[in-house]
Amino acid sequence: MCTAITLKTSENHHLVGRNFDIHPMNDLSVALVPREFEYVNRVTNEEMKTKYAVLGMGLFYENHILFCDGVNEKGLSCLMLQLSKFSTWSHKIRKDKVNIAPYDVAFWVLSNFSTISELMEGLKQLNIVALPDDQTALSTEIHWLVSDTSGQSIVIERTRDKLTVYNNKVGVLANSPTFDWHLNNLDRYINVKSDQPEEIKWGQQMLSTYSNGFGTIGLPGDFSSPSRFVKAAFLRNHVNVGDSEESAISECFHILDNVAIPRGVVDNSTGKECFLTQYSACLCLETQLYYYKTSSNQQIQVIDLNKENLDAKGLKLFPYPTRLTVQDQN
Repeated sequence: MCTAITLKTSENHHLVGRNFDIHPMNDLSVALVPREFEYVNRVTNEEMKTKYAVLGMGLFYENHILFCDGVNEKGLSCLMLQLSKFSTWSHKIRKDKVNIAPYDVAFWVLSNFSTISELMEGLKQLNIVALPDDQTALSTEIHWLVSDTSGQSIVIERTRDKLTVYNNKVGVLANSPTFDWHLNNLDRYINVKSDQPEEIKWGQQMLSTYSNGFGTIGLPGDFSSPSRFVKAAFLRNHVNVGDSEESAISECFHILDNVAIPRGVVDNSTGKECFLTQYSACLCLETQLYYYKTSSNQQIQVIDLNKENLDAKGLKLFPYPTRLTVQDQN
């Protein structure tokens, strides 16, 4: 469960925001991966090298970093979101393709491409592989939101043995069903608007509004994927973003808060702890700043990719805030 949005300021700064919704985890950390960083392809066991430096939230599993989201030094971003019951992967290595496990696709995108135009060519060579002995890959069900500094945004899904790329005109992504289903579902909410309805007479009875917000009656408020998609799409496409990156970051987190999941209100029915929004992040593609806050620390943190040594020899990890911090005013 996750929700993602894109935003643009009037000064043409492009932002990508996301909620990461999952049961509580302790192995998350923002990570910086430098240029020319060597790592092992878990499908082919071959050594690979990064072309571009990457900054993003990483999930550490068996001495391997899985990027949940991130931005590279060229301003390309990639976010992975859950797509339960619809994702399908190849189960065989193809020698004429680039073979990547599904959980490593985001890192492959970020470390090798500078624009969506470049990536579209690279996708022609991509074989997303879940080998029979890789239980993590077999259980991974995801799709991806990719954006760049041109303002273009795409959704990548592999379903029914076919890789599909959608142009994301609405600027939102959630979870299942597939992206095209969500776009069709938006038609049901064509009546929802930010303006107040005018007075109207039914028979001899005059109907009028008695508070603000009557235009948004019908906007869903539950935590299902279709409802989060609709609500995020409405908010994203009606919000006043403002001119500056600062104002856009503020509005980005406001939107994400509107579709965030508090602890305990969604039971994942797996025997684990209930789902919650583990963290919310907002990335500025032009400045490569990574803003985020966690479920237990709502103070916004920020990390600047360009303040780091992008030619360092190893990973750099940033501490993940797990305790509440407040600013005293007296």
